Amino acid sequence: MARTRFLIVITMLLASPFILTAQKVQAVPNKPVPTELILEPWIIGSETAAQWNGLLPTVNAPAHRSKAYPGQHLTLAVGAQGKDRDLLLREGTYTFTVAFRGAAQSFQGLHPSQTRRIKAEGADFVLSVLKEAKVDSGKLEDAVSMISLALFEVDWVVPAEAKDGTATFGGTFTSSTGKVTPLKDRTVEILSFDRIAKEGGFKDQKESNDWMMTYYQHPEPSRLLHALRMEKDNPASKQPNGIAFKVAVLKSSSLAAQDLLLRLKGEDRSLRGFALLLLSEAGYDLTSYLKTLTEEEQAWFEKAREAASALPDPYDLRPDASDLYRVTTRMDMLWSLFLVTGDQEPVRAVSQPLAWRDDWKVFTKMRDEYQKTGKRTNGMSIELVRAMAYGASGWSLGSFVRHHPLVTDFVEAWKQDATIPKVIQEELGTLITNPAFKRQ
Repeated sequence: MARTRFLIVITMLLASPFILTAQKVQAVPNKPVPTELILEPWIIGSETAAQWNGLLPTVNAPAHRSKAYPGQHLTLAVGAQGKDRDLLLREGTYTFTVAFRGAAQSFQGLHPSQTRRIKAEGADFVLSVLKEAKVDSGKLEDAVSMISLALFEVDWVVPAEAKDGTATFGGTFTSSTGKVTPLKDRTVEILSFDRIAKEGGFKDQKESNDWMMTYYQHPEPSRLLHALRMEKDNPASKQPNGIAFKVAVLKSSSLAAQDLLLRLKGEDRSLRGFALLLLSEAGYDLTSYLKTLTEEEQAWFEKAREAASALPDPYDLRPDASDLYRVTTRMDMLWSLFLVTGDQEPVRAVSQPLAWRDDWKVFTKMRDEYQKTGKRTNGMSIELVRAMAYGASGWSLGSFVRHHPLVTDFVEAWKQDATIPKVIQEELGTLITNPAFKRQ
């Protein structure tokens, strides 16, 4: 019902230019929603709390987890709706229990570690349209959230030797008046490494690409071997950003890395060699494994390792006039790190070239001069390299803002963060409309 009301507001706004350009947003009278707990909790990744650090009070909803794998960390979030929902959540006391294959773990006497208002679906787009049209969106910003979520210091880890099964999350909410309300049970399917080895293959390249682009929302590290098989003959998978993605996946799960190592025996030499190079780059000690290989195989791998180029530091964004793609290559690697972890740090680094706005002005002046006179600039200057990086930064950020709500939350917070340089904040406000950030 809440989503339906919000979609009606969206339809009205988008269908009427007059409303957008000439009127202030008017409150739409609705029957008040009673303040009440949402009895069905969310199961989400424990990393959500860290991802929300430093963000604004209102954020996009985290992805619900329906599947999990050995070694993964899960937590719960409890929601409420209504005018006083935040107070209701904060004043409550919570107990949670996780049951899996005959064992149970309890978390008692809990209070929220943080409470966030959750944006309705499509809210970011509507607010961006209103702001671009110079419309007073303050009242709508208050209306775009109809529920709140409370997070807790609960960290349930799927057992390392987990077999296939179902984990059940249950709990109770005790109000400030002492009333105890049972929460509805939620379940997560636990998939063993053996099962993923048999059933986790990708049906086509699109499914593999989708796995990569949404990885941080639904991490599945044990499918990496299937991805390596899918991409075995694809040269693009050996580019720095593709390697950075796979290395980050291996770093994120030592259990999945160990399982991969055990399953390489039946693979062909080229795939095994590439996987071993990835494991080595991820920091794993391969000494014991290499001793199980023949002397000829050991020599082959050591030769391959010596010939392999070390990954560049993705955070080193210094421009170089002799290497046009130095900065953009590293930005692609930074996006790979984000796709695995959902962390702010790599995205913040991607935004740094926005500070080179003046170099874009130099570039456009040179471009206009060329269009008039046909006279080309001799060589590649550092200003032109920075201008290209500026455009690539804005374009990639705009693309991720459109498709990744978490990145939108990052950007909205940085616009109000006093530690972010003013020029970058200004450019973050033009990601969708700036001509420099469109594909050239």
